[in-house]
Amino acid sequence: MSTQIFFQGFIVLHLIGFLLFAGTSVADFVGFRQFWKLYDLDKTRAATAMQAISGFPVLMRAGIGLIILSGIGIMYMTHGVFGEQLWFRIKFALVLLIILNTFLFGLRQKRQLVKSLETSDSAVQKIRGNIRLFHLFQLLIVFIIILLSVYKFN
Repeated sequence: MSTQIFFQGFIVLHLIGFLLFAGTSVADFVGFRQFWKLYDLDKTRAATAMQAISGFPVLMRAGIGLIILSGIGIMYMTHGVFGEQLWFRIKFALVLLIILNTFLFGLRQKRQLVKSLETSDSAVQKIRGNIRLFHLFQLLIVFIIILLSVYKFN
């Protein structure tokens, strides 16, 4: 098999990983908007919505894992040529930022939300703002990564 086929395979896997992560991020954002609408109307129905969106972090982690593994393969196949370019370094830093934001902020807020749903309504409102900020930040970073991937500058 030629190395070109492996390289194209890594590119396809990289795109699939990015689509999985970005698509699940958008679905998580939309799902939480629906959750908050239901929460304001009927907390029992909101709990059902929460169950529906609770599996999204697993898909996000799968997307991130695929991005990282295929990215390593791409860098290996190209002998690290992208690593020297400014657009790639910025993109790499943004990917790390998304990973940190997801694991250190987003997941923590979602866990606190699940606990607070059973106890304090005032805590839920604070978490509501934090989760909204989390989603907006994630979607902004995803958009910037797309721009950097399309308009490769040096």
